[in-house]
Amino acid sequence: MRTRLLVLAAASLVAAGCGAGAARPAGGAGPASAASTSAATATAPAPAGSTRASTRATAAASAGGAVGTACASAQAASVAAGSLTGLEFVSADQGWAVGQGTILATTDGGARWTAQLSGRLNLTSADFISGQDGWAVGTTSLLATADGGAHWTALPEPCPVIRSVHFVSPSTGFAVAGGVNVSGTGPAVPATGGRVLATRDGGHAWYPLATPANAQSVCFSDSRHGWLGAGGLLYRTADGGAHWTVLTSMTGALGSGYPADMNVECANDGAAWALRVGPGAAMSQDPHVGYHADQAGATPIFAEQYFQTPGGKPAAESPGSDAGPFSAIDASSAVFIDWCSACGPGTAPWDIATNSGSTLTKAGNVGAITQPLAASFLSSRVGWVAGSESVFPASAKGTTKTQARIVATTDGGRRWHVEYAGPWTS
Repeated sequence: MRTRLLVLAAASLVAAGCGAGAARPAGGAGPASAASTSAATATAPAPAGSTRASTRATAAASAGGAVGTACASAQAASVAAGSLTGLEFVSADQGWAVGQGTILATTDGGARWTAQLSGRLNLTSADFISGQDGWAVGTTSLLATADGGAHWTALPEPCPVIRSVHFVSPSTGFAVAGGVNVSGTGPAVPATGGRVLATRDGGHAWYPLATPANAQSVCFSDSRHGWLGAGGLLYRTADGGAHWTVLTSMTGALGSGYPADMNVECANDGAAWALRVGPGAAMSQDPHVGYHADQAGATPIFAEQYFQTPGGKPAAESPGSDAGPFSAIDASSAVFIDWCSACGPGTAPWDIATNSGSTLTKAGNVGAITQPLAASFLSSRVGWVAGSESVFPASAKGTTKTQARIVATTDGGRRWHVEYAGPWTS
C-alpha cells in the first residue's frame, strides 16, 4: 500500500522504441519509435555520515550503455513457469496478481480471481494508483490499463528494457531499466548496471533521471521526496531528484561475487521502507537488513544474524534465514516476510513492524506457502501473499511439484485462507 502524488522532473526526452517480443493484449499496442539520448557518467556517492552525502548525477553510460542500444543483451532471465511474482491491492475488495503467464484480478477481496490476460507475458510486478489506472511489467512486457484491466495495452519499451515501474499519477511515473543479475534471480531488481527513467505520458515515452549508478529500485512518496536503492545503498531526495543523499553505508568486500540489492517501497508522509539483501550468501541463508527511512535518516530495524552485516547490525533477528517480500502499510508500519530454504514446506516466517520499526512482532508462518514472492497489506491485520507451495518426493526417483498460490489473512495471521491455487508443475 503506497501513497502516490504528482512528481515533477526535467530531463531530455527519450522516445520509446524497443519491446520486441512483447505480448499484444486486448486494447492493442502503442506505436514504436526510435530511442536516443546522450551518454554521460555518474558521480560516485559521498561517504555515509558526511554532513551532505549527496550526488548530482546524469544518465550513466557506465550503468548499461546509452539508452536505445543493446536491448537484447539487457533482457532479464525469464520468470519461472506458473509463478505469481507481483501482487497489489488498492482496497479490501480490488486487487491484481501477475506472473509468468497471466494477469489475475479480483473485485471481492480474493474470493474469486479472474484471468484478465494470458500468454507468454513474463510479468514480475504490478503497480496501480487507483482501481482504474495500473501497469504490469516484466522481462518482455510493459502493459497499461485505464479501466481496471478490462483492456490492457502493450506500451513500446525503451532500450534497455524496463524491469520495474512506480507511478504517482496516470501520467507521471518512474522505472528502473537495464542492468544485469549476477545471481540469475530476482529479475525485477538488477544487481548492477540499472538506470532510472521517468515518464510524463503514462509510459509511452521515457527520459533519463539523474541518479547514482547501478539503480535497483525507485519510488517517490510526494512531489519532492523520493527514495532510491542503488548499488546496495539507500538514497533519498528532497528536491524532486536534483540531488540524492546516501543514507546507508556498506563497508567490506562484496562477498562471493554477489553484490547487494536494495529494494525500496514508499509510504505516506515522506517515509519509506527498504530491504537490503547481500552481499554474498552462505549456509542456506541470505544476509539481509530491513530499514525504516524518513527525513531524519534511515534506521536498520533487523538483520539476519549469521552474517557480519556491512555498515553495522541491529540486534533484532530477521524473520527468517532467506529474504522474502515486504509491504509498506504506512509511514509507521510494514510487514516483512521471509522463508527458510532448509526448513521444508510451510516455513515462511513474518514480522509486523510498527512504531516506525522500533517494535517488531513475530507473527508465525504464512499459511500454505513454502516460498513467498509478493505481498500486499492494507493493515497489520488484512493482507495477501503470493508465492508457491512445494511437495517433495518420498524417494530419490520422485519429482518435486510446485503450485502457485495466493493466501490471505484478515486477523493478523492467526488464520490463512488459500484464495487461488494454480496447476501443479514439476
